[in-house]
Amino acid sequence: MAALICVSGLGLNRPSEIASQRSNILARQGFLSRGGARTRTYRAVLPTTVAESKTFDDDWLKAESTVHLLTLFGWTVPSGVAIKAYGDTSLLAAFADSIGNNLANFPQGPAIDDKFWLYLITWHIGLFSTMLLGQIGWQGRKQGYFK
Repeated sequence: MAALICVSGLGLNRPSEIASQRSNILARQGFLSRGGARTRTYRAVLPTTVAESKTFDDDWLKAESTVHLLTLFGWTVPSGVAIKAYGDTSLLAAFADSIGNNLANFPQGPAIDDKFWLYLITWHIGLFSTMLLGQIGWQGRKQGYFK
């Protein structure tokens, strides 16, 4: 019976047809007499569904600008330290230098084998890893996981 009522929104049955079908179902189940006169009045109790009071937290990330600023600073400083792998320059300096070289050829973008892509991916993976771990640490400490 509940399924019969639910399909009314799909345009399959008009509300007047649903009411007559509902009374036919109730009459077949013995709740109403077929002659139209009611001998006994019973009310069919349909099970109700109660939604859980907990809903999904819209702010599940709980992002804070403090964390973003600290992790940006926390990645920019170490990536600015010179290492031999980049020819005694830092990852940040090599990345900035490759950006400058590619901007000199502005209408044309970097080639697929340009070192720019390696620097771009390496720097951003480091940044986003630092941001993720920083957010986990900040929220974990704030919510008391590290006591």
